[in-house]
This record gives sequence, structure tokens and C-alpha cells, in this order.
Amino acid sequence: MNVPFFNHILNDISDGLILISGNGIVLYINPSAKKLLGNAVLKDGVTYAQYMAADESAANDPFHQYVLDCIYEKNRSHNGTVTYTRPDGIVLNFNVNASYVKETDDASGSEVILRFSDVTELHKIRVKQDDSIKVLIGMIAIMAFWDYLYAVWKEAGEPISTTALTVIAELIGVAGSIFALRFTSITFADFGLGMKNLKKSLSFNTILTLIVIGVMITAKFLLRLFLPESFSPSAPFLYLNVLRPIDLLYIPTVVIQEFLMRGVTQGSLQRVIGDKYPSAVAIIVTSLLFGSLHIHKGLMYMVGSALLISFFGIIYRRQGSVWGLCIPHLVLSWSLRIIWGSGV
Repeated sequence: MNVPFFNHILNDISDGLILISGNGIVLYINPSAKKLLGNAVLKDGVTYAQYMAADESAANDPFHQYVLDCIYEKNRSHNGTVTYTRPDGIVLNFNVNASYVKETDDASGSEVILRFSDVTELHKIRVKQDDSIKVLIGMIAIMAFWDYLYAVWKEAGEPISTTALTVIAELIGVAGSIFALRFTSITFADFGLGMKNLKKSLSFNTILTLIVIGVMITAKFLLRLFLPESFSPSAPFLYLNVLRPIDLLYIPTVVIQEFLMRGVTQGSLQRVIGDKYPSAVAIIVTSLLFGSLHIHKGLMYMVGSALLISFFGIIYRRQGSVWGLCIPHLVLSWSLRIIWGSGV
């Protein structure tokens, strides 16, 4: 047996390896284990009990108990994930499994090999996926509530405006999102509210918005030129007086809608499906849900909203910013009213 060769493999492997005798003495610990644990006390020749005594973090009690179970409960397999807090305060998640060598009738002669790997990032992804599922369940419940609210509104003879009806649902969605930010692993950045690459996002979306406005104006000019019968003779080219001061209230509405649809719904759905399905799935599903929320405005409005929001979904997938999308959403909505006399 080429002992130096095997020592080289054990020393270079990224997983932590600890060989412990049946009576709890550490026989071997590789460099990766020392680095992962971050404690110089654990070395060849010391007992694991000494290491436990030197560890002042009560948060590591489950980790130590798991190791002791591996040492003294050899009649069952051990393979699980445990949390460990290093002396420098860094919290890691280890996947730990145990195997046994030199099994004899004498318990002290049985040695255990502990192999553990750092799965912290994978654990964070799984936790975030679980939390995203909870967020999606909440959003589905809010959308179901909206359907029932709409039905009650119709049965009651439409006592309030559709705007007020929409605001109620949006405020509930915002309240639920604040709850998720407070009690789950979801962050502001996960909801598209981060400031990373914000300047680039705002610049790109502003230019894109101006291009779309130019296309709409050009299209209307050509239509009036070649199909003048499609327009009323008294109709102006631009409806410059269509906007009112009250339309400024649409600004927070745009932010809330983009936040709920892009940051909360599309972002959460994308984290849940991961790489299993194309990102187009999250975009399409979110767009259909957004369109369905406009049932009170008719089928064509629903379809138009879904198509427009699909376009926004593609941009969000590339930029990951809610703030940047507020520009085309707001400006294009106002532009549609000014150019065509209607809005989406």
C-alpha cells in the first residue's frame, strides 16, 4: 500500500474527515476538517470530550450529540444534516455520515470515520425555496380572496369603484409581503427591491420606453395617413388633456403592482421551479395571474394586461429589479392614454 499517496488524498480532499476510536480519542483529523470546524483544540490524540468542553457555543450541542451518537450507537446508520457555529461566528450546515472499521466484540476497538461536507449554500437554497412556496401559497390565497371579493361586489350592485376594490387586494398583498420579509429568509433583494445595478436598469428601461413611445406615435401617424376613416375627424392627434392631477396616485399603484407581480410572484415562482423548467414558465404563469386580476375590466383588458406584463417579465428576469420596471409601466400607461385615448 502506498501510504504517502493515500495521506496525500486525505489531506487534499475538500470534505472533513475525522477518525475516532471507540473510546472517543481522535486518531486522525484532516486539514479540511480543521478548517471547517475552525477550532485548533481538535487534533490527533485528544478526546472528543475535550473538544466539546472547549466549545463554548451552546448552539453546537446538537452537532456534538450527533457525533457522540455516531461513536456509541453503531447498531444503526448515521447520515444527516446538522448546524455548526464556528468560533468566528460563521454558521455552517454540515452533511455528516459515519462509517465503521475494525468492528470487534470490544466496543473500544471499533473506530468511526466521520465524513462531513459544507452544504451551507445548498441548505440556504432549500430554505429559500421552502419560504418561496409559503409566499406563493399566500399570493394564491390573496388572489382567491380577490375573486370572492369581486363576486360580492357584483352581487351588492357595485357599491364602490373598481379602483377601491383593487387597492384593497393590493394592500393585503403588501401586508403579506412585509410579513414574509420579517419572518422568512426572503430578502428585499429577493423581492426585486435591491439597489444593485439600479442605474443601469433605469437607463435601459428609460431608453426602451422612449423607443416604444416613438413606435406608437409613428404607428398612429401612419394609420391616420393611410386609414383616416378609422379616426373621428374631430379627434386630436394627441389627447394632451386626458391626464388629471389625480392620476399621480397611479405612481404608488405601479410600484405596488410591479412589486407584487414581479418581485413577489414571479421571483418566488422562479426560485421554486429552479432549473427544472424554463424561466418562461414563471413569466407566463405570473402574466396570466395578473391578467385574471383585471376581470372587472373585461376580456380584452385582461389579455392586454397579460401580454404587456409578459414583456415586463422578460425584462425583470434579466435585471431582477422592480424599480426599473416602474418606468415603462407608468410612462407607457400614460402614453397609451395620450396617444390612443385609452390605457392598460
